[in-house]
Amino acid sequence: MTGFHLGFPSHSVADVHMSDWGDLAAEAERMGFDALWHSNERFFRDMFVRMTVSATRTTSITLGGAVADGYAANPALTAQTLATVSELADGRVTLAVGAGGSGLPMMGLSRSAVTETTRAAYESIAGLLAGETVTRQTAAFTLRAANLKIVPDQHLPLWIASRGRRMLEMAGGAAEGVMIASQASPAGLARSLSHVLRGAAAHGRGDAALRTMARVDTCVHTDAERAREGCRLMVAKLLWMSFPDRRFVTDAGLSVPEELEEIIATRNYDALEAVADLVPDSMIDTFCWAGTPDQLVDRVSAVLDEVEVTDIGFWLLRAPGQSLREALALLAQTLTELRRRLSGPETAQ
Repeated sequence: MTGFHLGFPSHSVADVHMSDWGDLAAEAERMGFDALWHSNERFFRDMFVRMTVSATRTTSITLGGAVADGYAANPALTAQTLATVSELADGRVTLAVGAGGSGLPMMGLSRSAVTETTRAAYESIAGLLAGETVTRQTAAFTLRAANLKIVPDQHLPLWIASRGRRMLEMAGGAAEGVMIASQASPAGLARSLSHVLRGAAAHGRGDAALRTMARVDTCVHTDAERAREGCRLMVAKLLWMSFPDRRFVTDAGLSVPEELEEIIATRNYDALEAVADLVPDSMIDTFCWAGTPDQLVDRVSAVLDEVEVTDIGFWLLRAPGQSLREALALLAQTLTELRRRLSGPETAQ
């Protein structure tokens, strides 16, 4: 059975005060999502603090954090914090590890050996959570005979999140779950999944050993054009975070407009909002799900008909002028119809 996940890019919930976050978590559980993911973008609200609040207001939904990396925080601290939240949530937590990106330059941090560092961070966190003593030396972090004094009672599933070819291959060989980011079309998702499965095969792992999620930035509105507008800034951000790597763009037969690329090359993250209108519609169609509830149901159904992934992740954006309540109501409508369609004609009658 397909798992359905809800997440929010940080800027889409920047106006949700911490005193209201618990209400949002409770609503996600009421809507029937299997997991609620909390973004980890520097200079917004803290991921683990929000997960803690969510733990106090929910009883069954899994609470995820995405993404942790090996640059901004030592994996021992990440494992320690996840174990602490897990204790409060009775084990209902998960975490995705990735390359990071936003916020690192502002802290004087640069990324090197990204694939190797991500794998090392993932394996270190997994080992610590399993009660192992971990020693690891990388360019980004060091662990010397590190072990947690409080180890979770339950196994905590971990993911690796990426859209890059090398990272996806590595994840296929190393991770329990692979979160494939920003591939909204069946062709793009199938291409990315092939990298994951190639990595799994190289390490003697069968498909059954893997969870795979299509994690797609999503904007739903009764006006499809308004929904499209709600995605432009997010696409500009993903282009900024992946710079200078453009393989996932060229693999889709696209190119970044020259004027937009020049702005991205300055590494001024705050400049993106003013130039988001330079993102072409073709990129939104390729990397996002944008449209009316019916259009989203059609697009996600097409993905699930053609590509074998275990999970779908909606990272919810908001169209210009759209309230969070309106966006959630339309996504709830989408989820209900999507589940009805997936259940088959007998159940739907």
